[in-house]
Amino acid sequence: MKVVILYASFGGGHLKAAEALREYYRSTYPDYEVMFIDALKYTNPELNALLTKTYVRLAKNMPKAWGKIYDIADQPSVTDFTVILTKAVAKKFNNLILDFNPDIILCTHPFAVDMLSILKKKDKLNAKIGLILTDYASHSLWLSQPETVDAFFVAHDVMISELNLQGIEKKQIFATGIPVLNKFTNQLDNNSILKDFNLDENIFTVLFFPGGEYGLAKNNNIFKALLRISNIQIVTVTGRNEKLKKSFEKLASHSSKKIRIFGYTDKIPELLSISDIAITKPGGLTTTECIVTNTPIVISSPLPGQEEHNSNYILNNGLGFRIFENSNKLLTIRSIINNKERLKQIKQMGKLLAKPYAAKNICEKMIELTLNH
Repeated sequence: MKVVILYASFGGGHLKAAEALREYYRSTYPDYEVMFIDALKYTNPELNALLTKTYVRLAKNMPKAWGKIYDIADQPSVTDFTVILTKAVAKKFNNLILDFNPDIILCTHPFAVDMLSILKKKDKLNAKIGLILTDYASHSLWLSQPETVDAFFVAHDVMISELNLQGIEKKQIFATGIPVLNKFTNQLDNNSILKDFNLDENIFTVLFFPGGEYGLAKNNNIFKALLRISNIQIVTVTGRNEKLKKSFEKLASHSSKKIRIFGYTDKIPELLSISDIAITKPGGLTTTECIVTNTPIVISSPLPGQEEHNSNYILNNGLGFRIFENSNKLLTIRSIINNKERLKQIKQMGKLLAKPYAAKNICEKMIELTLNH
């Protein structure tokens, strides 16, 4: 069987979800041919670079403007425009898909579906198409070409009703959860991990994901607050933001705490496994990784739009806390750390709501739909 997995490189979430799907097919069905494509980059690298750069700049410097764009984009007239835009640059992409002639296509970004729609409408494509929504609420951009998609995979049961209200038949919607790599679902040896990172198993561990590109001052304020809290050890991941990493290292140099500062790392499953809380922006994949590992989430600086919706899901389902912009960061974080009973309850809710086998369930459902076609 031939499988195409399509993503688009806006942020890391769409890619990470796609990697989880690829991992499942490769490990479970090694005889399958799997093609893995950044759809937008393949069709037009210049357009991809422009859109990605614009997204990062708006998110960093004008988050309210980004929120307005998100709301405006949740309109049929705008989604029609995106379909026109993607079709205009999709010729090379379409030829690639037709030459490969897949049985299954899985998309973790709506642009990919928009580009496939012209092939589907012309009956040039027989593959079953699945779309994985990588946030905790729907948006019109995901639903611009519903007739192109055979199966919609969503994060939780309420989203089935959301999509149904927007005209998608319930029989096409599956609340599988958002796919994560196997490492997030495996039982890890925390004592060994703590030893590897030279951390103390008896001290409360705070994991801080500052969201590297979203503002030095806000991240420094939270890091300074953590430095003032007694009896904790701190782990932070700054990604590829060297300026932020150096800033944290300078602040940490004056502290006697155990502090581990990472740039880019592939040890996120291990770090979540040993952490008592994770302070983070609520991206769809990061939120899922925390839920799957039963790590209480402390929301920081969510972007208007999809991250606000993810925040609502976290708070409404008892999965975490939020640090509000005008709050006293030190008092808020300290009160969260001291609320041991609430943290236990959050871990229990994580166990109840986690969908750790999303990748398996999505991939197997697509095989079922293909074989029953």
